[in-house]
Amino acid sequence: MQGNTFDRHPIPNLGIFLMSNSPLSRQKKKSGSLIRIVFWLSLVLLVARLIWVLPAAFDHHRAKQESTRTETKVSAPSQAKSSP
Repeated sequence: MQGNTFDRHPIPNLGIFLMSNSPLSRQKKKSGSLIRIVFWLSLVLLVARLIWVLPAAFDHHRAKQESTRTETKVSAPSQAKSSP
């Protein structure tokens, strides 16, 4: 049974660099998958944080708009009475 063509390379040490299962190749695959896992985890956390904050942000925005409306209603008649 014949092995890989890289097993019988004319220069013995060069076969290590040509093999796809070399330690450097495995380390790159592991670090690439680790980077991908960290990326997806941070993306999920970011989206979850956004979903968690949005309802409170909308409530705050609505309350702020209502408070500015009541201030303008209260201040508008007093300005109208003092001007004539």
